[in-house]
Amino acid sequence: MRPSLNDQDVVIIEPSSAIVVGDIVLADHPFKNGVSILKRVVAIDDSGRFDLRGDNPNESSDSRSFGTVPALSIRGKAVCRLKSGS
Repeated sequence: MRPSLNDQDVVIIEPSSAIVVGDIVLADHPFKNGVSILKRVVAIDDSGRFDLRGDNPNESSDSRSFGTVPALSIRGKAVCRLKSGS
């Protein structure tokens, strides 16, 4: 699958939105302090932890390698994308 976002795209994040499966979210990386990740929510478990995946699985560091992330790690959801070069 091709990535939904390109390196130079600008993404608008809404911090207080309800998160559902399919949303793209900005989250704190669970092991890299001060690093944020932009991933798609593929599942939310009963304890409220999020399974995050990249749209390009061969190139993505996501929940397959670091596990699910707690709700407190989610900083917001993507609500708008401005394509690079526009």
